Amino acid sequence: MNEELKNWHAPCGIYCKRCPGVQSFNCKGCRTLKGQISKFPVCKTFQCIINKGYEFCYECEDFPCEKLQPIVSFEIFTPHNSKVYNLLMIEKLGLSKWNEICEEKSDLYYRGKKVQYGGDPLTLEEKDPNFYKKKE
Repeated sequence: MNEELKNWHAPCGIYCKRCPGVQSFNCKGCRTLKGQISKFPVCKTFQCIINKGYEFCYECEDFPCEKLQPIVSFEIFTPHNSKVYNLLMIEKLGLSKWNEICEEKSDLYYRGKKVQYGGDPLTLEEKDPNFYKKKE
C-alpha cells in the first residue's frame, strides 16, 4: 500500500485533506503524527487501530463501533461525519480507487443536493425551483 497515499486517509476513514486541522494546525495527517494533532490528546481511535494492528477501522470485527459515532456539535470537523461511508468505500474499492474519487465525493458531501428524494444521486447542479411547488 502506498504510504504517501495512506497518510492522507486516516485509519478512521477521514480524508485528511478535507479536515480543518490541515489548515488550522498545519496537520500532516494523524498517521504521520502518530495520532497526536497539535496539543490535543492522542486520538483514541488511532490508538485502538494501531494496538490491534490494522490499517483501517473496517478491518476490525467490532466495526462500526462507538469511536466512529458522528456528533452534530462537532460540526466544525464535518469530515468526522463521513468516516463510516469513507471506510466502506475504501473497503469496497480499495484505497487507490477511492482516492481517485474522494475529492468529488467530498464535494458532493459538503455542497451536494438531491434532485428528488430517496436514492436519487447527489448533484452539484441547482434544483428546479418549481419542483416543490404544489401542483394544481
